[in-house]
Amino acid sequence: METGMQGLLMEFLKTLPINIIIIILSAALGLLFAVLLTFVRLKRIPVISQLADLYVSFARSVPGLILLFIAYFGIPKVLPLIGLGTYDISPMHAAIISMGFYHSGYISEVFRPAYLAVEKSQHEAADSLGYTPMQKFFRIILPQMVPVALPGYGNALVYLIHDTSLIFAIGIVDIMGTAELFISRSYGINQILIYFIIALMFSAMCFATDGLVRKLEKRVAIR
Repeated sequence: METGMQGLLMEFLKTLPINIIIIILSAALGLLFAVLLTFVRLKRIPVISQLADLYVSFARSVPGLILLFIAYFGIPKVLPLIGLGTYDISPMHAAIISMGFYHSGYISEVFRPAYLAVEKSQHEAADSLGYTPMQKFFRIILPQMVPVALPGYGNALVYLIHDTSLIFAIGIVDIMGTAELFISRSYGINQILIYFIIALMFSAMCFATDGLVRKLEKRVAIR
């Protein structure tokens, strides 16, 4: 059995990069989309801003597993309806899209209050100095937003890491998928131990992410 457990640990280490790749790409996609969403919501553009608000509410209220199924099974059926031809989406692409969708909703709700926390006098001071909108944002607004947004952003990243434990449901053989296969083949022997090992691996990823965000918070606070 020891050899079996050693083999399982090696399989976990082989499949761990799949989880890490999906986390990184989903976080990047979610960040880009959240910036766009937050911009549209703050500008209060008729209809578009309301649709962005609706998107954020939907993304935050739907369980991650349902979003995974919608992306994996829904996208191949929707694309032909809008004239984009047939396309079978891979489980990896479906996971990145659905996790990015979910993540963008959460962090847009982090960025928006962080922007609104900057006092109006700061905007007026930048305008009085003749800053362009880009100069005002990057020199005045963003440095004040970051310390406010970082704790919430760190929490959103931890939620994203947790939700990647669901991706095996659409056929991705990540660490959870590997564990399920092993448990199935061994008739449930050492089931609790296997889940405990996975818990430690997810805990390590969250711990590392939290530590990185805390370092950024300290660096920003020093400035």
